[in-house]
Amino acid sequence: MTEAETPHELVLVNRYDASPEQVWAAWTEPDNFVQWWCPPDWKVSDVVMEVQPGGRFQQTQTSPDGEMVMPFAGFYREVAAPGRLVFTLSDAPSPDDEARTVMTVALRAAGGGTEQEFRQTGVVTDEHFEALKAGTEMFFARLGEFLAR
Repeated sequence: MTEAETPHELVLVNRYDASPEQVWAAWTEPDNFVQWWCPPDWKVSDVVMEVQPGGRFQQTQTSPDGEMVMPFAGFYREVAAPGRLVFTLSDAPSPDDEARTVMTVALRAAGGGTEQEFRQTGVVTDEHFEALKAGTEMFFARLGEFLAR
């Protein structure tokens, strides 16, 4: 039996020993973003980051053996440096079309570093949600490592 897709919200809060501007740059500059928003040793290609409202977001991740290829695409909805970034992931051809998932990144200075609140809302299977959560937690651990360099 195929699982039905249902609404989910993933909320993760992380703290980084970096300024909000540094964390913002990790989210919005392609050379930075590709270093942490992927599993270790994966290749990232086809990167498009038009970081402005209505701008395109896109990348393809390929496993080390080339067996798994995962394309991501969407549109930026809100861009308010260095505090708030909202973008979508979907197969919708237009930024005005219904998005499959919406990601919101809120950054605020906290104790000499930055608190990041990440929210991802969308419709996925219950089974896929657990993998999504685990993958996103891994990405944010990699973000912490990237910011510490």
